Amino acid sequence: MRPTMPPTPPQSGRGIGVLLAIFVLLAGWTSVVVPPFETPDEIWHFAFIHHLATGQGLPVSEPNTQALWRQQGVQAPGYYLVAAALTSWIDQSDFPAIYRRANPHAAIGRPDAEANRNYLIHHRDEEWPWRGAILALHLARFFSVALGAVTIWAVYRTLALLLDGRQALLGAALVAFIPQFVFISAAASNDGAVNALAALVLWRLTSLIIAPIPGGERAIPRRELAVLGVLLGLAVLSKLSVLGLLGLTALAVIGLSWRARSWRLFWEGAWWTAAPALAIGGWWYVRNWQLYGDPLAWNIWQANILLRVEPADWRTIFGELESLERSFWGLFGWFNVPYPAPVYLLFRGLELLIAGGLLWAAIGRWRRGIRLRERDWAMLLLGLWGVVLLISWLRFMRIAPAAQGRYFFPAAPTLALGMVIGLGRWPLPGLGWGVATLLAGLSLLTPPLVIAPAYRPPPAQAHLAAELTPITARLGDAFIVQGVATQPDRLLPGQTATVTVAWKARQVPAEDYSIFVHLVDEDGLIVAQYDTMPGGGLYPTSQWHPGELRVERYLVRIPPTAYTPNQAHWAIGMYLPGDSATGVTAGHRLPVQVEAASPDLQATAVDDALRFGRVEIATPPGLTPNPLEIAFDDNITLAGYTLSRRRLRPGEPLTVTLYWRARGPIHGDYTTFVHLLDVGGQMHGGHDGRPVSPTQAWSPGQVVEDIHELVVSPQAPPGIYQLELGLYTWPDLDRLSLLASPGAEGADRFLLGPIQVEEARRD
Repeated sequence: MRPTMPPTPPQSGRGIGVLLAIFVLLAGWTSVVVPPFETPDEIWHFAFIHHLATGQGLPVSEPNTQALWRQQGVQAPGYYLVAAALTSWIDQSDFPAIYRRANPHAAIGRPDAEANRNYLIHHRDEEWPWRGAILALHLARFFSVALGAVTIWAVYRTLALLLDGRQALLGAALVAFIPQFVFISAAASNDGAVNALAALVLWRLTSLIIAPIPGGERAIPRRELAVLGVLLGLAVLSKLSVLGLLGLTALAVIGLSWRARSWRLFWEGAWWTAAPALAIGGWWYVRNWQLYGDPLAWNIWQANILLRVEPADWRTIFGELESLERSFWGLFGWFNVPYPAPVYLLFRGLELLIAGGLLWAAIGRWRRGIRLRERDWAMLLLGLWGVVLLISWLRFMRIAPAAQGRYFFPAAPTLALGMVIGLGRWPLPGLGWGVATLLAGLSLLTPPLVIAPAYRPPPAQAHLAAELTPITARLGDAFIVQGVATQPDRLLPGQTATVTVAWKARQVPAEDYSIFVHLVDEDGLIVAQYDTMPGGGLYPTSQWHPGELRVERYLVRIPPTAYTPNQAHWAIGMYLPGDSATGVTAGHRLPVQVEAASPDLQATAVDDALRFGRVEIATPPGLTPNPLEIAFDDNITLAGYTLSRRRLRPGEPLTVTLYWRARGPIHGDYTTFVHLLDVGGQMHGGHDGRPVSPTQAWSPGQVVEDIHELVVSPQAPPGIYQLELGLYTWPDLDRLSLLASPGAEGADRFLLGPIQVEEARRD
C-alpha cells in the first residue's frame, strides 16, 4: 500500500516551478560568467570527465600522481560518467594544452590577494563561440546546474512533508539563493551530484518515517524502499561523504520496525534498500579494494592532498571557522574572491537571527513538554544528518585544511528546515521572505559586480610612463623596459616596497612569460621577491599586441625575518615558468641588454636580470638583533636571531644565536634544534642542544640567549639553503607547534634564510 502524503497548497506547487526557473537562470548565468576552471578543483574534476569521454576508462591512481585528475582520480565516478556521456561527442584534444596554462603564481585560498587570483592563464580561445574542451566544460556546468535544481526540488518536497507548503517553498528559496550554493551548482564537479542525491535520499526517508497507512497500521512499502535503495546506490556512487546516509537509513528502518514490533519489517526494509544500493554502488568499492587495498581508496586520496604537519587541535580548527563561514555564504574563485567585509557582517547577523530563533523554539518546545511524533522523529533524523556531516568535517579538518562551507550542502534539507524554523520564531512578518529576497539579490549581483571584475585585466596605464625614470633595456627580441620607479629607498623588515615598470612589446611571443621583481643584497642573496604573470595574472604576454606599452605596479613585501642591516638593489626580468610536456626548462630567463639609462639608476644587466637602484634595509627597534615575534606553544616566543655569516663553503662553521622570550610559565623542558637544509629539505649540518638555562626555569618576560655552533657538511652542494629551527622534548622527540603558521598548517618548525653555500675550494 502507498503512503499518503500531506497535501501541498496549489499556489506553493506553482511557486516551486517559478523558484526553480529563477534558480536555473541565476546558476546558468553564473556558470557563463565564471571563467573556465575558476571554481575549486574544477580543472581536476574535468580531467576525470575528459579521461572517460576520450575512451580511456576509469582512472587508476597512485600516490603523488602527476596525472591530470590529481586527487580526484579516486572519487566515486557517478557524476563523471554522466558528464562524460554528455560531452563524448566533442573533440576535447585541446584540453592538455589548456591544462598546462595553469598560473604558477595562483593565490589559491588567499582572499586577501590582489593579484593572481586566477588559477588558469586565460586566452582568447575561451571566448564565445565555445569549442573543444571549453564547450565540454560548459555542458558539464549546465548538467551541474540541473542537479542544483533537483536539490532545491527535493528540499521543497522534504519540507512539504513536515511544514505547510508556504514554509516549504520558503526553505527551498533560502537554500537556492545562498550565493555559494549558486556558485557551486554552476561548477563542473561532483558536488552537484552529491547535493542532489543526498537531498533525494533525505526526502524519501522523511516520507517513510511520517507516512501513515490507512487503517492505523504501519508498514514499509516495498516500492518505496526500492526507490530509496536506488537513490542510496546512486548517492554512494557520487561521493564518499554520503556514506553516512547508509547508517541513517539503517537507523530509520530499525526505528520503524521497532515501533511496529515487527522483525519481518526490519528484514524487508534491510533487503529492499541494501540490495539495489549494493547493486548500483557496491562495485566501485570492490574495485578500490582490489586496486588499492582500501575500499574507500582513502590511502591514495591522502597521498595526493595537502595534509597538515600534525593533526590540528581545537584552537587551530576554531581559528579557521571564519573561513568556513565565508565559504558557506560566498567566497568565490579558488577561495580568493571575497565579498566586501560589510557583506560578511550581514551574514553574521543572519546567523545570529537563525540561531536565536532555533534556541527560542527549543526552549518553547521544552516548556510545553517533549512528546515526539512522526514528524518530530523525521526532523531529528534530518538534524542527525547535519551532525554526521559535522563530525565527518571535524575529522577531516584534523588532518587537512578543509574549512569549506560546500561540505555542508549535502544537508540542504536540514539547512532549509533550520533556517525556516529559526527565522519563523521572530515576530517580524515577512522576515523569512525578506531574507530570501536579500540572498536572491546578492546572487543576482555577484556575477557582474564581484566575480567578473576579479578576472578583468587591469588597464595598461601607459600615460604613467612619463612619470618614471627613463631607461631602455631589451629583453630578448620581444620586450623592452622603458621606465622604472621605486619607493621607498629605506625599508624595515615587514614593510612593503612599490616597484613600477613600463613594458613595451616589440613582438608577441607564443609563450606566457612570468615577471620577477627581486630585491638582492650585496652578497647576491634574494632578500624579497615578487613573481607574477603580467596584469596580475590576467594579461599574459601571448595576448599582448605589437607596440603595446603597459605600466605595471608591483608590491614587494620585505619578510619579517630579513637580515639587518643590509644594502640591496632591485632586479627585474622575465622568464618561462617551465613545462615538462614541451621540454621548456623552468626559470629560463630572457637575456637582458641595457642600451640607455639614467646614471642615477646605476642600471646593469647581470644574470639575465635588469639591476638598478639602491635600498637600505634598516634594523628595526627592539631589544634583540633582528627582532621577531614567532610564537610557539607553551608560552615560548622566538624574539630575534643573529648569524655569524650568510655566505660560506662546505666544511666551514656557522654560529646561530637565537633569542627566546617566555610569554608566561613554561611547563616543559625543551631542546632546541637548528638544521641547515637545502631546497629539497635534506640536512647538511645542524646542532641540537638545550639552552644555557632549562626552559622550565625561564621567568615570564625573560629573554634567553641560545647559541648553536654547526658545521656545513663537506659534501654540501652549492646553492641556497635555509635554517630549520624549533624545540622538542627529550627523549620522546615531540616538537612544539607554532601558534600561527600561515601556509604551513600545524607547522612544528620555523625557517630562516637565505644562506648561500658556495662551491668547495679546490686545492
